[in-house]
Amino acid sequence: MPYRPSATLTCGMAWTVCAVLLAAPVEGQTAADIGQPTLNYYGLPGLVDMPTAQVMPDAELAVTAAFFDGSFRGTLAFQATPRLTLTFRYAGIEDFGVEDVRLDRSFDIHWQVVRESDWLPAVAVGIRDIAGTGIYSSEYIVATRHFGAEDRLAVTAGLGFGRLGERSGFSNPFGLDTRPTRSSGQGGTFNFDQFFRGDAAVFGGVEYEATDRLRLQVEYSSDLYSDEASQGLIEIASPWNFGLTYDLGSVGRLGAHYLYGTTFGLSLSFSNNPSRGAPDRTSYAVPRPLAQRPVGEARRDMDWLTVPSTPNDLRNAVEGRFAEDGGLELVTLQIDPDRVAVRVRNLRYGQEAQALGRVLRILTQTMPASIELFDVVFTVNGADASRVRVNRSELEAVQVLSPVALPSLGPVEVLAPDRAQDPQTMRIRGREWNRLSYGIAPYAETFLFDPEAPIRGAIGAEARARLEFGRGFVAEGVARVPVLSNLSGSRVVDGVVKDGDVPIGPFPVRSELALYNRDSTARIERLTFSHYGHLGGNIYSRLSAGYLERMFAGVSGELLWQPVDSRLGIGLEVNRVWRRDFDGGFGLQEYSVTTGHVSAYFPVWGDVTGQVDLGRYLAGDWGATLRVDREFDNGWRVGAFATLTDVSFEEFGEGSFDKGIEIVVPMSWFTGTASRTDRAATLRPVQRDGGARLDVDGRLHELVTDYHRSNLEDTEGLIWR
Repeated sequence: MPYRPSATLTCGMAWTVCAVLLAAPVEGQTAADIGQPTLNYYGLPGLVDMPTAQVMPDAELAVTAAFFDGSFRGTLAFQATPRLTLTFRYAGIEDFGVEDVRLDRSFDIHWQVVRESDWLPAVAVGIRDIAGTGIYSSEYIVATRHFGAEDRLAVTAGLGFGRLGERSGFSNPFGLDTRPTRSSGQGGTFNFDQFFRGDAAVFGGVEYEATDRLRLQVEYSSDLYSDEASQGLIEIASPWNFGLTYDLGSVGRLGAHYLYGTTFGLSLSFSNNPSRGAPDRTSYAVPRPLAQRPVGEARRDMDWLTVPSTPNDLRNAVEGRFAEDGGLELVTLQIDPDRVAVRVRNLRYGQEAQALGRVLRILTQTMPASIELFDVVFTVNGADASRVRVNRSELEAVQVLSPVALPSLGPVEVLAPDRAQDPQTMRIRGREWNRLSYGIAPYAETFLFDPEAPIRGAIGAEARARLEFGRGFVAEGVARVPVLSNLSGSRVVDGVVKDGDVPIGPFPVRSELALYNRDSTARIERLTFSHYGHLGGNIYSRLSAGYLERMFAGVSGELLWQPVDSRLGIGLEVNRVWRRDFDGGFGLQEYSVTTGHVSAYFPVWGDVTGQVDLGRYLAGDWGATLRVDREFDNGWRVGAFATLTDVSFEEFGEGSFDKGIEIVVPMSWFTGTASRTDRAATLRPVQRDGGARLDVDGRLHELVTDYHRSNLEDTEGLIWR
């Protein structure tokens, strides 16, 4: 996994929006060109307010903002599989209930059961507000069929339940006439006893694609907006909604609508597909080609072994080529008459197979002709991650057959780091054996969904220093000075955390984060000393000590069993930590806890992976976290997680349990140049003390698996670029 500049407890919606905006479809391409359906006011495939049975292109990521009559809905939608669409929504309704603005978070699921064909319409089922407060609680079954020249006319008809079953409702067709009342309380729970129950109602509409960019919609809505209308927030005079959507190309899609015979609304959608892109459009320095050895006796010449200057000459040659490349550093060279093992740091290439191809090229250009076997050992934080072995003759054969025609690992063999002994005849240490890096740069952090202020954030200056030395030793420090911030007021009044944030244990472990922001100016974000190692076979280790994160200091140890040729891994982590003082200095508070997890990493299907963590969390609660990620070859990752512990929903408070969405965006997507840096945006509806995990940097699985067989195969198309 590429290096992340900062691991924080923040939400990063801004990075997500920037990624979608800056990585929009290519210039001149319209939504129709890529099969993008219209997104409705709920951010799902639909007409205006009502859903359709369409889906977005596989892996599409879309952000929609909709405004009408005192209401705002912001939705992030992801086409998780070719038929399954998932959304997270943040909505605001003015003067709803006793609040000036009722802020609500909700999740939706939309599943296309039947694809449209020559004879059948597309059919989808969906659940809105599947685990929220219930304001938008509804379910539907809907069908959509295209007609006419180039399928420009789409007709939709559906059956709605819940708030979609209000207008001219009739008895439930499944015999499930009773729909229990759902309280719009803390949210976060799944009300299975409500789904597809109660009265049903019919909705539908048509959409006409007037031009390649303009679409017109007419719909009959089954939503009476009963709660909003009863409070005088909206007037419903007609079931008919009318709209038009104009495709602005790379800028997005703009919608204008006349709603319910009384009001107007606007919507704006942006979309991007993480499965398309970055490696193919990223610029790289053109490498020198694979070099061919002379034939015959020259390949058996060993005279170079007796020349005193050979070690310096070889080091200078390899480091010179690495310097030309700009993304590689030599750690060590170990040489026998017919074999070389080179240890390398990859500083630049997010697609690791590309780094491997660069190293192999350079070895063919610099190694004596008698050396037939290349071992490339990639090091991560000074520890060996894997050993990649290839015969030089097979590389030369690839060159003859044209690397353009064979974009694959081909003859490469991936082994555990200690599977073979290193050469002993000549051992050469690179000039960057110890590596010091440092710098000062601006930082930004964002916290979302505080009920008092939906968006909070800070900007300031961040200083970093990092020393990698010896075999696997790393010392690192990060300090921050905020310049502008409104984080300190979050859920705090006169220095006391507000009601509703009752700590689970004897001390809060996350709910007092605002006090850390209020009481610190310059602060130590992280100050650690770590050792990373390969213990032999498939076992890797990490031991970290110091100020591990913003709120906790102590010791963290980890073991990982991870075969180089398997996606299945098992990890064990144990931490002993103390809560830090609010001022961000060296002081500690009296609360301490031993926490840790057993973790399983496993493939699910295709590019989807899973992780389960079982253990003890920071508040002393016991439970499990499940996360599922879809990982793309270009460095994007979109995933979701949920944690359930022995803390009850009532004790946890608002949100009921910890859950969220994480989106990782490679910086190469923005810059157009090779980079191992990425940005992670974590969108959590709310964070409390239950299910809180230590935010320690450098966990092993994300580091070592980059250079294992499966990940190298995922990006093998770039090995010769």
